[in-house]
Amino acid sequence: MTTALTHSPVWQELLGHDDTEHAGALLGADPGRVERYCLHHEDLRVDLSRHPVTDSTWERLLRLAEERGVPGRIEALFSGASVNESEGRPALHTALRSRPDASIHVDGEDVIPAVYEELQRMAAFVEALRSGDVRGYDGRPLRHVVNIGIGGSEAGVTMAHQALADGDEPLRLHTVSGVDGRELAAVWGRIDPAETLFCVASKSFSTLETLTNARTAWAWLEAEAGRPVPEQFVGISANESAMADFGIPAERRFRIWEWVGGRYSLPSTMGLPLAAVIGMERFNELRRGMRAMDEHFRSAPAAQNIPLLLGLLGVWQISLRGATGHVVLPYHPGLRRLPAYLQQLDMESLGKSVTRDGQPVDYPTGTSCWGEVGINGQHSFFQWLHQGTGRVIAEFLVPVEEGGLPERHAGLNLASALGQVQALCQGQAPQGSGPEAEHHRYEGGRPVTLILFRRLDAYTLGRLLALHEHRVFVQASLWGINPFDQWGVELGKRVAKGLAPVARGEAPPPAEADAATRQALRWAGCWGAGESSDGTGV
Repeated sequence: MTTALTHSPVWQELLGHDDTEHAGALLGADPGRVERYCLHHEDLRVDLSRHPVTDSTWERLLRLAEERGVPGRIEALFSGASVNESEGRPALHTALRSRPDASIHVDGEDVIPAVYEELQRMAAFVEALRSGDVRGYDGRPLRHVVNIGIGGSEAGVTMAHQALADGDEPLRLHTVSGVDGRELAAVWGRIDPAETLFCVASKSFSTLETLTNARTAWAWLEAEAGRPVPEQFVGISANESAMADFGIPAERRFRIWEWVGGRYSLPSTMGLPLAAVIGMERFNELRRGMRAMDEHFRSAPAAQNIPLLLGLLGVWQISLRGATGHVVLPYHPGLRRLPAYLQQLDMESLGKSVTRDGQPVDYPTGTSCWGEVGINGQHSFFQWLHQGTGRVIAEFLVPVEEGGLPERHAGLNLASALGQVQALCQGQAPQGSGPEAEHHRYEGGRPVTLILFRRLDAYTLGRLLALHEHRVFVQASLWGINPFDQWGVELGKRVAKGLAPVARGEAPPPAEADAATRQALRWAGCWGAGESSDGTGV
């Protein structure tokens, strides 16, 4: 049975430990603090010195990891044990980027050969696609790839494409996720049907949004070509029979497995649309970066283990010090979708209120995760970060190299990031006294993590993504929750499915529809019919 965090003797020690000193004061009083609290992985620098932890805090947190069994959970994750308890299966996203000579057994079968078999099939298809050997219905090479997916089947592809594509690729990527048809209509205005490949990505191959869009795309392409065009569709799923029933040819069906969650699936065949655009070499560099962080997480000593320490720090800030948010601030426009990607990873994994064995928790787990390109955020919500009353963990991700930029831009991005980091940590007392002066008081002491890296490339992006996957796993292990299920998402899907015929005017509201939902449907029905509505009930 999973013991509640609050029953932990070490947690009780932390509750009684005085950690109220201002982080700026701690920095000023300890010349060796930055060196001790800065973690390294090759060129990656993760500076935790601006959190108000002390050496004795770290000593207790590392003991907490031992007491909560985190080392054993890490080994269970990598070895294929059933760490997704509520669904009774492993979570083997690490196998997707493992070395080809690795061996991981699930139900007595080594999964690595199957992973590499699919990756090799994918590589051959990507090479043929990029070289122009895959052609559309009129014989022309394909130039556009439309990824139809949602959630984990879309977020990673979109985020990594924006980070890594340079605009000179032979193929153009378009993504469709929303179910109202507007995204599809917009894409149709930018593509030639005879030059377009549609990738239908759904682990279950039953997702409402994805299958609705896929069927509409199939009908559109058939109308344009004058015949069905199954050869211009690719399927990526764990459900082989559903792909076949849809009409996707066998050689265009690519497999994923039930033991990988959608939000962890980018380095699998789910990444095919990305690989088609940036090439398999760079896609494999992304996988190699993830593997490098996997190996660090599994083998680095606890006191130098970056995901472990970030996870410990997150639990300490959220459950003990009351942090209610985690703001992700990349100082690179190519990472503009990273906050949304991490939002799903963080909030879908950690948004739980029961332990792994179904007992209610009595402490905060997870928090809101959000963000924006940092330089843009400085002109919107940074005011709240500096002088608001909320407490959030601010994570700055900053590349150093700026090759190819005009000379007058040199150093401005780095200076902007470091200036904000220092201001959030140190604060500033007002000059003078009185009510007017108080408007210029900056308390500082905001918890800030600074991640510096040489340049944004596929290898570094892979390391950053795996770093956060493992940080989330550590937090879940400490809280005793399961980060690999998402039953709340499933509830919303079930309710929506029952309301779809009502929204189309084909059925009355189901009995379980509450009064507010019924009234919303009445309003929608009146407006959809062109009638006026005074907002009263019927």
